[in-house]
Amino acid sequence: MRGLRPWSPNSLQLRFLAAESLVGRLPPFVANRVRSRALRGAGLTIGPRTVFWDFPTILATREGLARLHIGDCCGFNTGAFFDLEAELFIDDHVSVGHDVMFLTRTFEPGDQHRRAATPRSAPVRIHKGAWLGARVTVMPGVTIGEGAVIGASVVVEKDVPANTLVMGSQRISLAKWRTSTST
Repeated sequence: MRGLRPWSPNSLQLRFLAAESLVGRLPPFVANRVRSRALRGAGLTIGPRTVFWDFPTILATREGLARLHIGDCCGFNTGAFFDLEAELFIDDHVSVGHDVMFLTRTFEPGDQHRRAATPRSAPVRIHKGAWLGARVTVMPGVTIGEGAVIGASVVVEKDVPANTLVMGSQRISLAKWRTSTST
């Protein structure tokens, strides 16, 4: 087959599949550090104190697995989904709720004959200390600022400034929010 490279024992994808077969079937919330070590052993860039409460779903080509960069002291709940068509950077101390999706690929809208027309990909960046609630979807090209909080089920289509709370379509400065709740 043209364009495909032969498998090798050092292949990142092969090591990922081996890690998934060894620890991917463990129940959620069991052996979290073992799961994270297995992902690091498979060649993924993951900080030493980052934990996964369940084995993540990763959609990537052989080369795509190297596009995931996760910092230290992050926590990923069950159902984490990573689309790695482009780079995905997650800084230190990021907390991720249940069923959060990180998408780096989408399609330009087309005509009535083909609504999903030309594919496009863009990197995603989640800055230090951000918190993403359950079932958040992060769209391609988005940057979430340091200390931002994204409420449950929000689809993040635009950049979120640092220290901002996003709930539904509302964006609230956390500094203003803290001031108004403390009085």
